Amino acid sequence: MKRLLSLDSPPMRFLALIANLIILNTLFILTSISLITIGASLCALQTSIQNILRKKDERLIANYFRLFQNNFKQATISWLIIVVLGLLFFLDFRLLGHLFIALSFLFGVVTILAVVFLAIEISYLFAYIGRYQDKLQVAVKNVLGLSLQHLFQTVFLVIYNSFIVYFALSSPVALLTMIYLFTFGDFAFINYFSGVMIKQVFDKLERN
Repeated sequence: MKRLLSLDSPPMRFLALIANLIILNTLFILTSISLITIGASLCALQTSIQNILRKKDERLIANYFRLFQNNFKQATISWLIIVVLGLLFFLDFRLLGHLFIALSFLFGVVTILAVVFLAIEISYLFAYIGRYQDKLQVAVKNVLGLSLQHLFQTVFLVIYNSFIVYFALSSPVALLTMIYLFTFGDFAFINYFSGVMIKQVFDKLERN
């Protein structure tokens, strides 16, 4: 029984992980209320999860705010660019039906490729910004290179993240369900599972 209740036992480590993820989820929500700061919050959340996966989760709350502050400018600029591009792609899709068939097909292909590129960048970029001290243009370039070198992880991340967004927007009931789950931990739990894949990519990068 003593071994079971030991801090190093699997059940206690699991409970500690759940507690840490709930704490991170709460911090993420609190620092994302303004919406503009979502990029910095994502960066702090994903980097904190990488620290948990690497058994470096001491001073979790203090480190979250340190990551939020240190990467605020770069992560916020990245987030605002992503939002603007997302709106432009949405408008492109709305306009396709009003173009001639040939132009509609051409612009459709270009827009789909751009959306895939954006989805790839979103999958890695904020975790990359939090872990590596690179300029934004270098980070974007390196993320694209990493994604091409690790296609399995990249395809998983894009499909995984796309499914969550699609499910959340599929119906009013699904949206309300996801809002409820996100409030009580889903932001952190979803990023934890994607963080496992991201860690594999970063580990290979750092071994080279």
